[in-house]
Amino acid sequence: MPEMLIINGSARLNGDTQKFISRLTEGMDYTLISLVEHYILPYHYESSYPPEDQFELLAKEISYHKHIVFATPVYWYAMSGRMKNLFDRLTDWVTLNKEAGRNLKGKTLKVIAVGTDGDLPDGFITPFSRTAGYLEMDFKGYQYFNSANTITEEELTEIRKSFFSFISV
Repeated sequence: MPEMLIINGSARLNGDTQKFISRLTEGMDYTLISLVEHYILPYHYESSYPPEDQFELLAKEISYHKHIVFATPVYWYAMSGRMKNLFDRLTDWVTLNKEAGRNLKGKTLKVIAVGTDGDLPDGFITPFSRTAGYLEMDFKGYQYFNSANTITEEELTEIRKSFFSFISV
């Protein structure tokens, strides 16, 4: 099983976020989860979820991997709604399923963000870095791709080396 899990929060299976994931990870071994393919309900204070809710299945998948990469388009200056929904459900891991939450300790977390602005909006990375800190994960930074810009193979090679410096590639 690959050490790296990439969770794609895009609403499109083959959108810009997936295109950048594919280019960045070409030739690498990883597991990919596209949130658009999973039924994950929003957080519920009473933790009342129907059997078809797949959050716990996702939790198990995350526990199998050492390195977690959250990939999301920038929607309205923030992570996608699907990604935010996943982050809200982490509450279940620190209240009900504490074992799953504790199993995140020591895992590395990185972010891929894809948007159309020159830079990421102020505060965009904060939910990722603060969540990593709260869960005692090792936040290793992010890579922003402006989908309006072309990236040469040479630039991509440098980005790849820098982005994946925390693992052996």
